[in-house]
Amino acid sequence: MMSISSEYGIDISKVRGVVDNANQILQVRKGFGSFDKYIWGFVNHKPISNQYKFGHKIPVKTSKSESISKDMIKRGFRYVGPTVVHSFMQAAGLTNDHLITCHRHLQCTLLAAI
Repeated sequence: MMSISSEYGIDISKVRGVVDNANQILQVRKGFGSFDKYIWGFVNHKPISNQYKFGHKIPVKTSKSESISKDMIKRGFRYVGPTVVHSFMQAAGLTNDHLITCHRHLQCTLLAAI
């Protein structure tokens, strides 16, 4: 970890955070079978489909991302605040925050219905 930190100029606490989070994912896998089952369990295994008309209405965090963040921190994860978790939820498809005018909104909504 020290060599990665010094070679790439990354703060050692962030490198430790990556290692710690990897170990926590292994623990989650033991308890839930997979990280996928754990994280999707927070949304009842169905994506949250929102109906935003304007970009400034899309939140940077939600009560759902706050509850996931709290659970992950309780399990020992690091660097998983509610804003980071909400960004992950968007990227992984747990929440559809595409504007209703975006061509991806309908596609994502239809995928969620399967």
